Parts: sequence; structure tokens; C-alpha cells
Amino acid sequence: MSEPRSKRVAMSFTESEHTALQTMAQRQRVPVSKLLAQVARSHLALEHADPPVHPAAPAAVEPELPSVAGAGPMWLPPVAKFALAEWARSRAAAVQALIDRYPAELSALDDGWAKDAAVREQLWALTVWRDQLDIGTHPDPRIELAFAGALRDFAFYLRERPRTSAHRRR
Repeated sequence: MSEPRSKRVAMSFTESEHTALQTMAQRQRVPVSKLLAQVARSHLALEHADPPVHPAAPAAVEPELPSVAGAGPMWLPPVAKFALAEWARSRAAAVQALIDRYPAELSALDDGWAKDAAVREQLWALTVWRDQLDIGTHPDPRIELAFAGALRDFAFYLRERPRTSAHRRR
């Protein structure tokens, strides 16, 4: 029987280390937390003759809550100004990862998407949902199917919404 995953570890990195981790995670199309878990498990496997057995499917985990109390939903900017820059970098990277992963579905996303609240908030919500799926927060495959449906609906919205000339793709 496998060991339950119930222990969490906080880690601190320099800005350059964190940037390198984000780059690696984006290349592998996984969240940084999943990448770090894989690295740690690989190192543990090298250190131990009998590495712990890991479950075939990820166990359900609680979604990570915003680090600032009262910050609101993870896909919306935090209330605390000191957390805004890191949040903005994280969401920008997540949006780019989503665009890279689903180029056909997001092909109608124009350069002015960040100026359109209806577009940007849905896009940010999709990035958080995708991150949660990638780390195994939702073990039920129907949640993946629901994400695919929401992504299709968003793609349809992007193609069909009225746009001003300022929002057209360059």
C-alpha cells in the first residue's frame, strides 16, 4: 500500500532560481510545484535502495489558497499591493503556457486581451483551473472534461465577440 501524501514543505529560492524553475516548468508544461515534487522524488529514489511507492493516480489535494488573507479568488489580482507584482508575473506565465498548450483554441485571443475585463478574468480563471488539474487537485476525469468544455466555450466567445479595431490581432 502506498503512503498518503500529507506532508507539505515550503521552500525559498532566489529570484534567478525561481525564474529558472518557472522556465523549466513551462517547458514541461507543469506547475512549478509539480516539477519540484518530481525532482525531490527523483533525488529520494537515488538516495534510497527501496524508494517509497507512489500511487498510480494523484491523490486529491486541497487547492492552494491565496497567501494573503482576504486576497480573494486566485485568478483575480490580490488586494495586497506587495503581492501584485509576483501575482502578475505568475498569471502572465500561466497565460502564455495556456496559449502554448492550446494554440488552436486560443488563436482568436488578440493583443488587447488584458484590457478587456471579460476576456482577461475568464482567461485567468482558466489558467488557475488548468494548474489545479495538472497538480491533481481534481482526481475526477469529468473535471478535465468540464475544463475542455469551458475552454471550447471561451474559444467560441473569443471568435464571436464584437471587437473594436484596438483589440484586433496585429
